[in-house]
Amino acid sequence: MREGRVLVAAEHVGHVFCWKFPGGRVEDGESAEDAVIREFKEEARLCVRVERLLHSPGTLLSPWTGGNYTPVYFQVSGSGEIEVPAYEPLELAFEDPRRALGNALMAEPEKTALNRLLAGTY
Repeated sequence: MREGRVLVAAEHVGHVFCWKFPGGRVEDGESAEDAVIREFKEEARLCVRVERLLHSPGTLLSPWTGGNYTPVYFQVSGSGEIEVPAYEPLELAFEDPRRALGNALMAEPEKTALNRLLAGTY
């Protein structure tokens, strides 16, 4: 969140166009916290610090790929301007949280994490 707006990635996951939070796969030897820090650097050229865990729903069936995945959502803080590298096939923008929550492009686990952040319950 920055100035009351949430950072959203608009991208294709599998064959589905969706809104999600910046992030990606945890690599061998990495913690989930290390992965989110690395992914923000790779996708947005932002240095972030993990503040707290928001939501970890366990292993789910992805509505985007049809495969299993284990999402973990963190609140992060950081500063600087977003700079998406040319090789990253996504768009990043700070959006009104209500717009994100009402958007059918965002999956329920993301919405749960965002609702917890907004409510201060995690």
